[in-house]
Amino acid sequence: MTKLIWLTDLHLVDPEQDWPAGVDPLAHLRACLKEIEALHADADRIIISGDLIQLNNTRAYEVLRREIEPLRLPYRLLAGNHDDRDALLSFFPEVDRNDGFVQYAEEIAGARILYLDTLASDGKHHGELCPTRVEWIAGQFEAVGDAPLLIFLHHPPCSIGVPALDRLKLQDTAPLADLLRMRRGLTHLFCGHVHRNVSGLWAGHPFAALKSTHDQFDLDMTGDKLVRSTEPPGFAVIHFANEQITVNYRDIPTGTVSRHST
Repeated sequence: MTKLIWLTDLHLVDPEQDWPAGVDPLAHLRACLKEIEALHADADRIIISGDLIQLNNTRAYEVLRREIEPLRLPYRLLAGNHDDRDALLSFFPEVDRNDGFVQYAEEIAGARILYLDTLASDGKHHGELCPTRVEWIAGQFEAVGDAPLLIFLHHPPCSIGVPALDRLKLQDTAPLADLLRMRRGLTHLFCGHVHRNVSGLWAGHPFAALKSTHDQFDLDMTGDKLVRSTEPPGFAVIHFANEQITVNYRDIPTGTVSRHST
């Protein structure tokens, strides 16, 4: 059985910078990593699905490397809307890329894992898959055939029922949906961005979204502005074997969190 540890939306900041929303992202990440090191050192991968840093805090990539390298587990990084591709690749030159995008694939235990780059070309917070990226994804789908396929991307391709988050989802999803509807093999999508645990079905295949290691957005299904919640940070443990994928969510209690205005 293959075991993947999945984290997302770290929002790390440069040293001495204010914490986003008054919550220390590094303390929360360390709380998650402490349990991962204690209980999941047997994992095959750690996958972090974007927003590794807070916007314009590129020195925080150095903080991330310092925190994850002592785990001695292979890690895979994705870019989110707060990330800077060039800075990410300069601090992590070992991360693969295709056509200038932080987009790559690997085989593991008879399955293929795709790591997608959904950064928008206009620098805004919604997601995008341009024709170049879609062409690469189509090639990967053709190569994998009916073998299991796990797809990690930062932006969910569908609405989750929270209007303030849904306007920031992946845009122009028809090409990806068309590719997925033609798939017959085991397929699962894993998304970040929304700072919530969500699951569902899209284009004929299951998807899951994961809460942040930093802070969460409330389940506000009527308002048009983002509302932060006091839910704890967390991560997920993914197992797959014998045509089965299981996602277990883990909350990490952090006690009283210090907050200040930003």
